[in-house]
Amino acid sequence: MIVKDSDFYRAYVGVWDEGAMKDAPFITLGVEAILTDYYGNLLDAPPPFPVQKGALTLDLGCGWSRVLKPVLDRGAHGIGLDISQAMLEQSRKHLEKHGHTPALLRGDGTRLPFRDDSFDAAYSLLVLQHLSKANGKLVLGEVHRILKSGGVAYIRVPSRFAPENLLFAFLQFISIHLFRYRDPIRMRFYRLGEIRKLCRGLFSECEITAHEFRPPWNIHTKWTWHYIIVPRRFHRALRRFSDRIEAKANGPLPFLRHFGVTLMVKVTK
Repeated sequence: MIVKDSDFYRAYVGVWDEGAMKDAPFITLGVEAILTDYYGNLLDAPPPFPVQKGALTLDLGCGWSRVLKPVLDRGAHGIGLDISQAMLEQSRKHLEKHGHTPALLRGDGTRLPFRDDSFDAAYSLLVLQHLSKANGKLVLGEVHRILKSGGVAYIRVPSRFAPENLLFAFLQFISIHLFRYRDPIRMRFYRLGEIRKLCRGLFSECEITAHEFRPPWNIHTKWTWHYIIVPRRFHRALRRFSDRIEAKANGPLPFLRHFGVTLMVKVTK
């Protein structure tokens, strides 16, 4: 991983180690873990992509294995990789609790400890958002390297122009440049054309869909993130509205994809 210095690297890993020990689901999901009227129960949700039975599949940034567990449930041979040893310990406990034998490694997504052309599939969900763009590019290169010919990867990143992300980016800019707040896991956002260009330079196919069309949940700062702006009584209606816009964005009105909160990138080697 490209980092400024060893202190930054330790701080980066420390955020995830501390989060794993305090509340692993919350550090990885944020407010999504508690807004069940909108998201449902994400703690036991199916993977947001198809799973091929018997496929050797890499979870890059597995955290506590919220997604790896249902991937294994569906018959894939999954390996989880994370930079945090504390997260991997939570992952081991979670998988063993549900009858799986964990295959977990501590590692860095920019230097994957696997041979070329060794995986049928891979996925990385909202991991690139916490890496510099230079490191994100390295991760995509590594995903390409370890996939077999015809292998598929799913990469989820936050979109640049969603209202929530524009607000987040503005508040982040103020906290870093005005208040000099050092945030080792600061967010990076991707434009639709930017992530497409990065992927098309590596992969034979690239498909992008947009998801989550809604207003911001909160004023996302260190001090105000837990105050939800949208009253709970509107969450289910907001979910239905988001689903309708999502269908149009990923169908007849593709320009709307720019305004989804997240982008799911499907790439084929």
